[in-house]
Amino acid sequence: MAPIRRLLHMLVATLMLAALCAAPALAAEGPATPDAPADAATDNATATEIPDKPTPAEALRATPVAIVHTDIDNVGTRLVFHLKEVLNKSSLFSLSAADEKKIKLVVRTREEFPGRPGLGSVYSVTWIFSASENVLNHYLASEVGVVSAADVAATAEALAGRTDAVAAQYAYLFE
Repeated sequence: MAPIRRLLHMLVATLMLAALCAAPALAAEGPATPDAPADAATDNATATEIPDKPTPAEALRATPVAIVHTDIDNVGTRLVFHLKEVLNKSSLFSLSAADEKKIKLVVRTREEFPGRPGLGSVYSVTWIFSASENVLNHYLASEVGVVSAADVAATAEALAGRTDAVAAQYAYLFE
């Protein structure tokens, strides 16, 4: 009698397990309604209209940027030129001379050693927010460093990265 009872318990347990496994699949199908579309292709067509990956709002921003530089040392001028190139190639920025809301980079450079002009430069970059030319500017950030003739491009890219971080931090100013 015990083997039959054990077999009966196993049968009941198997049926309960099958019912538990089938319940989520049946619930996912939902209730059968007569007004539901009979054509599965219609459901697939509407599903493909939704983009797979939404575009983040940050990727859509193109922050207006202006660079102010009046110094004439060789390495500093090359640094500013490379910085303008990097910002111009980036989809995150647009170089702007218009009277609009923008981030201004005020770059000051001096020869590191006045007796050896092509060796390197010291630079300072100040990021300021300008709502317009007739409104007082707002300080955002600053950085000081030394750049050699060999690492002008790398320094320009680092400054562009810092500009992106500043633009992201103060993005609310452009709203």
